[in-house]
Amino acid sequence: MRADEDRLRASARPRVLILSFTETIRNPRPLKQIAVLKDRYDVTVASFGPSPDPDVEFIALDPDPPRRGLAKVTGIFTLLFLLRMYRAHESLDARNQDPLRRLRGRSWDLVIAHDPDTLAVAMQLDSRNGVLVDLHEFSPDMNEPSWRWRVLDQPYYRWVCRTHVPRAAAVTTVSPGIVDRYRREFGFESTLVMNATPYFDGSPSDPGTTIRLVHSGIAAPDRRLEVLVDAVVASGADVTLDLFLLEPDADYSALLRRRAGADPRIRFNDPVAYRDLVPTLNRFDVGVHVIAPTSFNNLWALPNKFFDFIQARLGVIIGPSPAMARIAEEEGIGVVLPSFEADDLRAALDSLERGQVDAWKRASDLAAPRLSGEAQASIWADLVDDLIP
Repeated sequence: MRADEDRLRASARPRVLILSFTETIRNPRPLKQIAVLKDRYDVTVASFGPSPDPDVEFIALDPDPPRRGLAKVTGIFTLLFLLRMYRAHESLDARNQDPLRRLRGRSWDLVIAHDPDTLAVAMQLDSRNGVLVDLHEFSPDMNEPSWRWRVLDQPYYRWVCRTHVPRAAAVTTVSPGIVDRYRREFGFESTLVMNATPYFDGSPSDPGTTIRLVHSGIAAPDRRLEVLVDAVVASGADVTLDLFLLEPDADYSALLRRRAGADPRIRFNDPVAYRDLVPTLNRFDVGVHVIAPTSFNNLWALPNKFFDFIQARLGVIIGPSPAMARIAEEEGIGVVLPSFEADDLRAALDSLERGQVDAWKRASDLAAPRLSGEAQASIWADLVDDLIP
């Protein structure tokens, strides 16, 4: 009987579980993994929200499962964190126990676990070839400005990086600086897989006399979008700035509009669906992203929007964020400001020339295939192929 089971298993495609405590349908990294793996592996996704893909098995997890027993005691998890009793915390936490109940009894050839929060579950599952951990940021600093985070949560995530992550079969993360810091502080190696945008089969538009600037992203105070607005208001350049803002903070959005005043060059647009974003951006000339280094993760940011600009065949103007700056300079796709301040952005806008912008856009066109989401996702495909014999 066992021999028959072994032959059946050998004839079937290897099974891969993608585990995420997010709505996968809104999370680009697991979506890219599904796309690159589903044609050669039997992929199962366990996450919150609706199924991300009709071609894969989906196990819906409860984002707020009911607490049981001791876990219902008020303040128990704060106490366990203060006492550094992290294994007790993991064993009581319903967000771990509920997925374990749903997933136990199943076996996979590999588990891909997203971020440290999933590891208490992933490390207990039946996986012949272990766990591939995908870390979306430097997790001990994910909420660095918060004192409560630093006191309670940060020691836990450092513990996870010392105990769970080194047991992984492989680790991937998003930025060279984060690869380096994980190595220096916790001693494990990780493979860089950038948050690149899927390839857009387009071409650069010709810049007009008026240079069309654009920014898309979340409207949050720590992004300091007022730097963009203030620079355009202060500039005498023939430019426009279009903002496509997501999840706007009402007070902050009102602040941005006040700072823009009556300047007709600055337009606040409704957000567009992600599938329409790159074609929308393609109508512009230069993507502007100046993210203040308010945390280590912000300093080493290599965000989706940077790659959105490249796929849209735009030039870029960015702050001196090391990971973005390296690509911008190597590819010749834009300018890196000397600081994150509005005065330096204004000076860059005042010096813009149409021929320079055209050259940036054509450099983005050349770089787009190599810096596409498909090219980056192939790194995961190669890792999974290596891990599953």
